[in-house]
Amino acid sequence: MSIGSNHAVPPRKPARYRSRSLMLGLLAGLALWSLVCAGAAVLLGRNRLPLLTPEALEQARRLWDSTGPASYDLEVQIRGRQPGVVRLTVRNGRVTRMTRDGVVPRQRRTWSAWTVESQFDMLALELEAARRPEAGFAAPPGAQVVQRAEFDPQYGYPRRYQRHVRSTPLEVEWEVVRFTPYPSR
Repeated sequence: MSIGSNHAVPPRKPARYRSRSLMLGLLAGLALWSLVCAGAAVLLGRNRLPLLTPEALEQARRLWDSTGPASYDLEVQIRGRQPGVVRLTVRNGRVTRMTRDGVVPRQRRTWSAWTVESQFDMLALELEAARRPEAGFAAPPGAQVVQRAEFDPQYGYPRRYQRHVRSTPLEVEWEVVRFTPYPSR
């Protein structure tokens, strides 16, 4: 007890308890730092795709036109406002089978929406819409659009696409998770 005080001084913990508490605190801090770094890596890795340009799109389309097979199977994973999985069977340039989330759409006219040719058309329309996001995406005035894409180096088909209209929920992302070419008959 100190003089002039009614409060007792708490006894000090032995040194081994202090070092254990310090060690636990350091481990907790290290774990938190690891989580922060992992989250940053995921966010930064998401944007490693090159920016989509009209030149890159045209170059990929030319490669597809010269080397792309007329027959292929394709699986596309779609994320964003209307997520899903599309599977296509294309033979000699015609869609012979299509499912979205395992269901065959009733309207056959929708079957070709995810062919490689349609993906190129879609990307061209997206580039055009990004010039005027207010009209093209119904975005608020001054909205910025970031478009990224990756094309297959052998055939040129679009492997991944991301569109982000900043400060809006207008994000779209799709990825070709399976592409199997077949010789045409």
